[in-house]
Amino acid sequence: MPFVSRANISGGIFQTVRLMTPVHKGSGFQRRTITNRGQPYTNACLSCKDLANCCGSTASALPGTEFDGASPVKKKGLSRRDALKIMGGISAALALAPFTAAGSYLIPTVSTKFNPVLIAKKEDVPVNGSTVFWFPFTTDPTYTNMLIHLPPDLAAKAGQEFVAYNRTCIHLQCLVSYLSNSEIIGCPCHGSEYRPTDGWPVAGPAAQIGRYLPSVKLRIDGDNIYAESVDLDVIGYGSDTPPSQ
Repeated sequence: MPFVSRANISGGIFQTVRLMTPVHKGSGFQRRTITNRGQPYTNACLSCKDLANCCGSTASALPGTEFDGASPVKKKGLSRRDALKIMGGISAALALAPFTAAGSYLIPTVSTKFNPVLIAKKEDVPVNGSTVFWFPFTTDPTYTNMLIHLPPDLAAKAGQEFVAYNRTCIHLQCLVSYLSNSEIIGCPCHGSEYRPTDGWPVAGPAAQIGRYLPSVKLRIDGDNIYAESVDLDVIGYGSDTPPSQ
Protein backbone atom coordinates (compact mmCIF):
# COMPACT_ATOMS: atom_id res chain seq x y z
CA MET A 1 0.00 0.00 0.00
CA PRO A 2 1.52 3.37 -0.93
CA PHE A 3 2.23 5.89 1.77
CA VAL A 4 3.63 9.33 2.17
CA SER A 5 5.59 10.90 4.97
CA ARG A 6 5.28 14.37 6.30
CA ALA A 7 7.79 16.21 8.45
CA ASN A 8 6.45 18.16 11.35
CA ILE A 9 8.27 20.15 14.02
CA SER A 10 6.30 20.31 17.26
CA GLY A 11 7.70 21.74 20.44
CA GLY A 12 11.21 21.80 18.95
CA ILE A 13 11.22 18.06 18.25
CA PHE A 14 11.45 16.77 14.70
CA GLN A 15 8.76 14.18 14.10
CA THR A 16 7.75 12.17 11.07
CA VAL A 17 4.15 11.08 10.79
CA ARG A 18 3.35 8.23 8.45
CA LEU A 19 -0.15 8.20 7.15
CA MET A 20 -1.07 4.76 6.05
CA THR A 21 -3.84 6.01 3.76
CA PRO A 22 -4.18 5.64 -0.02
CA VAL A 23 -3.31 8.60 -2.24
CA HIS A 24 -6.00 9.65 -4.69
CA LYS A 25 -5.28 11.82 -7.69
CA GLY A 26 -6.65 15.28 -7.33
CA SER A 27 -7.79 14.75 -3.81
CA GLY A 28 -4.51 14.84 -1.79
CA PHE A 29 -4.43 13.03 1.56
CA GLN A 30 -7.50 11.12 2.53
CA ARG A 31 -8.86 12.46 5.76
CA ARG A 32 -9.19 9.96 8.57
CA THR A 33 -10.97 10.36 11.88
CA ILE A 34 -9.41 9.12 15.13
CA THR A 35 -11.32 8.88 18.37
CA ASN A 36 -9.58 9.62 21.68
CA ARG A 37 -11.51 9.48 24.95
CA GLY A 38 -14.75 9.64 23.07
CA GLN A 39 -13.78 12.74 21.05
CA PRO A 40 -13.16 12.68 17.23
CA TYR A 41 -9.95 14.08 15.73
CA THR A 42 -8.69 14.13 12.14
CA ASN A 43 -5.29 12.83 11.07
CA ALA A 44 -4.14 16.42 10.67
CA CYS A 45 -4.13 16.68 14.45
CA LEU A 46 -2.07 13.60 15.20
CA SER A 47 0.96 15.64 16.18
CA CYS A 48 -0.94 18.36 17.99
CA LYS A 49 -0.04 18.84 21.64
CA ASP A 50 -2.80 21.31 22.37
CA LEU A 51 -6.02 19.77 21.17
CA ALA A 52 -8.04 22.46 22.84
CA ASN A 53 -6.63 25.11 20.51
CA CYS A 54 -5.68 23.38 17.27
CA CYS A 55 -7.50 21.87 14.30
CA GLY A 56 -10.78 23.23 15.51
CA SER A 57 -11.26 20.14 17.60
CA THR A 58 -13.74 19.74 20.39
CA ALA A 59 -11.05 18.85 22.91
CA SER A 60 -11.82 21.99 24.89
CA ALA A 61 -14.35 19.87 26.70
CA LEU A 62 -11.45 17.77 28.02
CA PRO A 63 -9.06 20.14 29.82
CA GLY A 64 -5.52 18.87 30.16
CA THR A 65 -5.93 16.22 27.45
CA GLU A 66 -2.89 15.54 25.26
CA PHE A 67 -2.71 13.23 22.29
CA ASP A 68 0.18 12.98 19.83
CA GLY A 69 -0.67 9.70 18.21
CA ALA A 70 1.06 7.58 20.88
CA SER A 71 -0.51 5.50 23.58
CA PRO A 72 -2.06 7.47 26.45
CA VAL A 73 0.43 8.32 29.18
CA LYS A 74 -0.16 6.40 32.42
CA LYS A 75 -0.79 8.47 35.49
CA LYS A 76 1.98 8.47 38.03
CA GLY A 77 1.29 6.05 40.84
CA LEU A 78 3.02 3.69 43.26
CA SER A 79 6.08 2.18 41.58
CA ARG A 80 6.89 -1.51 41.76
CA ARG A 81 9.98 -0.78 43.83
CA ASP A 82 8.00 1.27 46.37
CA ALA A 83 5.30 -1.40 46.51
CA LEU A 84 7.91 -4.07 47.24
CA LYS A 85 9.44 -1.91 49.98
CA ILE A 86 6.07 -1.43 51.64
CA MET A 87 5.24 -5.14 51.41
CA GLY A 88 8.67 -6.00 52.82
CA GLY A 89 8.16 -3.66 55.77
CA ILE A 90 4.74 -5.12 56.52
CA SER A 91 6.11 -8.67 56.32
CA ALA A 92 8.99 -7.84 58.67
CA ALA A 93 6.62 -6.25 61.19
CA LEU A 94 4.35 -9.28 61.12
CA ALA A 95 7.31 -11.64 61.49
CA LEU A 96 8.71 -9.77 64.52
CA ALA A 97 5.38 -9.30 66.29
CA PRO A 98 5.50 -12.65 68.18
CA PHE A 99 9.06 -11.95 69.36
CA THR A 100 8.09 -8.54 70.66
CA ALA A 101 5.54 -10.15 72.91
CA ALA A 102 8.08 -12.77 73.99
CA GLY A 103 10.82 -10.23 74.68
CA SER A 104 9.95 -10.01 78.35
CA TYR A 105 10.54 -13.76 78.63
CA LEU A 106 13.78 -13.85 76.63
CA ILE A 107 15.28 -10.93 78.61
CA PRO A 108 13.37 -10.86 81.90
CA THR A 109 13.41 -7.76 84.05
CA VAL A 110 15.37 -8.27 87.27
CA SER A 111 13.15 -7.64 90.25
CA THR A 112 14.25 -5.45 93.14
CA LYS A 113 11.81 -7.04 95.59
CA PHE A 114 12.14 -10.64 96.75
CA ASN A 115 10.24 -13.04 98.91
CA PRO A 116 11.88 -13.72 102.29
CA VAL A 117 13.99 -16.87 102.30
CA LEU A 118 14.65 -18.99 105.38
CA ILE A 119 18.44 -19.27 105.47
CA ALA A 120 19.15 -20.82 108.87
CA LYS A 121 18.05 -21.38 112.44
CA LYS A 122 19.91 -19.74 115.28
CA GLU A 123 21.32 -23.02 116.55
CA ASP A 124 22.74 -23.80 113.09
CA VAL A 125 25.40 -21.07 113.41
CA PRO A 126 27.61 -21.17 116.52
CA VAL A 127 28.89 -17.99 118.13
CA ASN A 128 31.84 -16.61 116.11
CA GLY A 129 30.86 -18.93 113.29
CA SER A 130 29.33 -18.42 109.86
CA THR A 131 27.39 -20.19 107.12
CA VAL A 132 27.02 -19.58 103.39
CA PHE A 133 23.65 -19.18 101.68
CA TRP A 134 22.28 -18.20 98.27
CA PHE A 135 20.13 -15.10 97.88
CA PRO A 136 18.23 -13.95 95.88
CA PHE A 137 19.38 -16.23 93.03
CA THR A 138 21.05 -19.63 92.96
CA THR A 139 22.60 -19.53 89.48
CA ASP A 140 25.81 -17.56 90.06
CA PRO A 141 28.43 -17.52 92.87
CA THR A 142 28.07 -13.74 92.83
CA TYR A 143 24.86 -14.27 94.79
CA THR A 144 26.40 -16.29 97.60
CA ASN A 145 26.29 -14.60 100.98
CA MET A 146 27.54 -15.30 104.50
CA LEU A 147 25.58 -15.25 107.74
CA ILE A 148 27.83 -14.46 110.72
CA HIS A 149 27.00 -15.10 114.39
CA LEU A 150 29.05 -12.31 115.97
CA PRO A 151 30.91 -12.89 119.24
CA PRO A 152 29.64 -10.77 122.17
CA ASP A 153 32.18 -7.94 121.81
CA LEU A 154 31.47 -7.49 118.09
CA ALA A 155 27.72 -7.94 118.59
CA ALA A 156 27.79 -5.05 121.06
CA LYS A 157 29.49 -2.83 118.46
CA ALA A 158 27.13 -3.87 115.68
CA GLY A 159 24.02 -3.63 117.81
CA GLN A 160 22.87 -7.07 116.65
CA GLU A 161 23.87 -10.68 117.05
CA PHE A 162 23.57 -11.81 113.44
CA VAL A 163 24.78 -10.01 110.32
CA ALA A 164 24.93 -11.04 106.68
CA TYR A 165 26.97 -9.77 103.70
CA ASN A 166 27.33 -10.57 100.06
CA ARG A 167 30.62 -12.43 99.52
CA THR A 168 31.80 -10.61 96.37
CA CYS A 169 34.92 -8.57 97.13
CA ILE A 170 34.64 -5.00 95.86
CA HIS A 171 38.23 -5.08 94.57
CA LEU A 172 38.28 -7.75 91.85
CA GLN A 173 35.18 -9.71 92.86
CA CYS A 174 36.78 -12.75 94.47
CA LEU A 175 34.69 -14.46 97.17
CA VAL A 176 35.45 -13.45 100.76
CA SER A 177 34.90 -15.49 103.95
CA TYR A 178 34.60 -14.90 107.66
CA LEU A 179 37.86 -15.79 109.47
CA SER A 180 36.82 -16.71 112.99
CA ASN A 181 40.38 -16.90 114.36
CA SER A 182 41.05 -13.24 113.56
CA GLU A 183 37.40 -12.16 113.71
CA ILE A 184 37.70 -10.49 110.32
CA ILE A 185 36.27 -10.94 106.82
CA GLY A 186 39.14 -11.73 104.44
CA CYS A 187 39.67 -12.05 100.69
CA PRO A 188 41.99 -14.93 99.62
CA CYS A 189 43.00 -13.27 96.33
CA HIS A 190 44.64 -9.96 97.26
CA GLY A 191 44.40 -9.74 101.04
CA SER A 192 41.56 -7.27 101.42
CA GLU A 193 39.96 -7.30 104.89
CA TYR A 194 36.57 -6.04 106.11
CA ARG A 195 35.09 -5.41 109.55
CA PRO A 196 32.40 -7.98 110.33
CA THR A 197 30.38 -5.40 112.27
CA ASP A 198 29.50 -3.30 109.22
CA GLY A 199 31.47 -4.65 106.21
CA TRP A 200 33.84 -1.66 105.95
CA PRO A 201 37.24 -2.45 104.30
CA VAL A 202 40.19 -1.96 106.67
CA ALA A 203 43.11 -3.46 104.72
CA GLY A 204 44.27 -4.39 101.24
CA PRO A 205 43.16 -2.96 97.88
CA ALA A 206 39.51 -2.77 98.97
CA ALA A 207 40.49 -0.26 101.67
CA GLN A 208 41.68 2.11 98.94
CA ILE A 209 38.28 1.87 97.29
CA GLY A 210 36.50 2.60 100.56
CA ARG A 211 33.02 1.12 100.16
CA TYR A 212 31.01 -1.25 102.34
CA LEU A 213 30.38 -4.86 101.45
CA PRO A 214 26.73 -5.11 100.34
CA SER A 215 24.70 -6.20 103.35
CA VAL A 216 21.73 -8.56 103.32
CA LYS A 217 18.77 -7.38 105.34
CA LEU A 218 17.72 -10.04 107.86
CA ARG A 219 14.52 -10.78 109.73
CA ILE A 220 14.60 -13.00 112.81
CA ASP A 221 11.38 -14.71 113.75
CA GLY A 222 11.88 -16.81 116.86
CA ASP A 223 14.64 -19.29 115.99
CA ASN A 224 14.28 -18.72 112.23
CA ILE A 225 16.53 -16.32 110.32
CA TYR A 226 15.24 -14.97 106.99
CA ALA A 227 17.00 -13.05 104.25
CA GLU A 228 14.66 -10.29 103.03
CA SER A 229 16.51 -8.04 100.58
CA VAL A 230 19.85 -6.99 99.11
CA ASP A 231 20.82 -4.14 96.80
CA LEU A 232 21.79 -5.88 93.55
CA ASP A 233 23.25 -2.69 92.08
CA VAL A 234 26.12 -2.57 94.57
CA ILE A 235 27.15 -6.25 94.47
CA GLY A 236 30.78 -6.38 93.34
CA TYR A 237 31.19 -2.60 93.62
CA GLY A 238 30.36 -1.85 97.22
CA SER A 239 27.93 0.47 98.93
CA ASP A 240 28.40 4.05 100.02
CA THR A 241 26.11 3.64 103.03
CA PRO A 242 26.53 1.44 106.10
CA PRO A 243 24.14 -1.47 106.66
CA SER A 244 20.88 -0.60 108.36
CA GLN A 245 20.54 -1.70 111.93
